[in-house]
Amino acid sequence: MDLTEIVVISIFCIFQSVFGVGLLLLGTPTFLLIGYDFFEVLNILLPYSIVISLFQIVVSKKRNFLFGKKILIHSIPFLILGLITIHLFKYKIDFILITSIILITFSILNIINLKRGKFKIKNVNFALKFLGLVHGLTNLGGTLLSLISANVHYNKNIIRYNISSGYFIFAAFQLLLVNLFFKQIDFEYLKFIWLPAIIFILSQIIFKKINNITFYKMLNIFTLFYGFYIFIDAIYSYFFLF
Repeated sequence: MDLTEIVVISIFCIFQSVFGVGLLLLGTPTFLLIGYDFFEVLNILLPYSIVISLFQIVVSKKRNFLFGKKILIHSIPFLILGLITIHLFKYKIDFILITSIILITFSILNIINLKRGKFKIKNVNFALKFLGLVHGLTNLGGTLLSLISANVHYNKNIIRYNISSGYFIFAAFQLLLVNLFFKQIDFEYLKFIWLPAIIFILSQIIFKKINNITFYKMLNIFTLFYGFYIFIDAIYSYFFLF
């Protein structure tokens, strides 16, 4: 990786350190655009994501072990299915476009219904299964993970704990499966593995100053804009690049 790519990863690490999402969500399309293939992108970004998630789990003031258990039971089997599918079909199905529509829809609903209880995912277990499939297919499940986390609890510390524990479990399984069956990691990518630790420690100043409502608003506004970004990018690619 060159200096520009390290700077890009550092910026996305700031997002993930504060909001719980950002490194994979923004990093995946960025590194695909640079020219890396899908499984190589996973090998580049997942180790950095794991470091941040571990720090977030360790320093969390509030924890929800049940959420991690639900991820293992409901999401991981579909994550594995998604990885196998993306390998077999070689990106012929535009799951990015489908995902972007879902992200836009859910983020708008959450922004309109900021007060807890007005909008709630009725079947969390089904949502987690869908999350696992989306993340396996696209590596863009972070926004859905944040939306589910914000629906099951309103406290910013538990929301971020749910997101970080989910991301950690996803990344561990993805990294293991990709290296066993699809593409082995280039250890050159791990030269700057210390970087997210430094960024996480510094970014906690920002996190501590954000109250619950502001955190929730920023999370959903970020989700909405990114949903529109990948939607426009998918439409452009479909009509102008093929």
